[in-house]
Parts: sequence; C-alpha cells; structure tokens
Amino acid sequence: MMINQAKTENVEDEALASVENEYWVELKNSLDRLEQNEDFIKLIREGYFKDKAIKGVSLLATDYVRQNGLRPEIMESLVAISALEDYFIMIQNLGTPEEFTAEDLEEDEE
Repeated sequence: MMINQAKTENVEDEALASVENEYWVELKNSLDRLEQNEDFIKLIREGYFKDKAIKGVSLLATDYVRQNGLRPEIMESLVAISALEDYFIMIQNLGTPEEFTAEDLEEDEE
C-alpha cells in the first residue's frame, strides 16, 4: 500500500512539474515574441530599462534631489525598473528547457 501511495505521489509531482513548466515555457514564448516588437524595444528596452534608469541614477547625485529628500522616490523608481527586468530574466530562465550534453548523459549513467 505504501508503494502505491509513493507511486501516486510521484505521478502527481511529475504532473504538477509539467504544468508549471508549460506555464513558464508559454510565458517565455510570449516574451520572445514581445521582444521582437519594435514598439516594445523602443518603449521598454530603450526607454524604460536604459534611458529612464540612466536618468534616475544621474538625478540621485544632484543637489536639488538631495536637499529636497527626493532620493527615496527615485530609488523606488529604479527598483521598479530592476524588478521588471528581473522578472523577464526569470521567465527566460524558467521557460528554457535544460539542454543536456553527451557528458551530462554519461555522468547520469555512472
């Protein structure tokens, strides 16, 4: 009875992992398509991740920002930029199936 329960749990775990993996693969496919879009490149990659981030970092050192206590607001903006970029990286990593080399397969056999 314990063996059947273990097998059932194993099958359920594999099914859940498969569903979760499909979710990340679908997100990665969507992100891949999105990253090919010229508007996305202009608005997000160049405008948000690059230009807005550089502008925010530059503002941190100005006297006006320091004297008026505006650094926390700018830092939160930079954190938001970082969080979105990190989310995209996570999608790429989790949505990319692992590729095995011949060496990996040999190590598994040992």
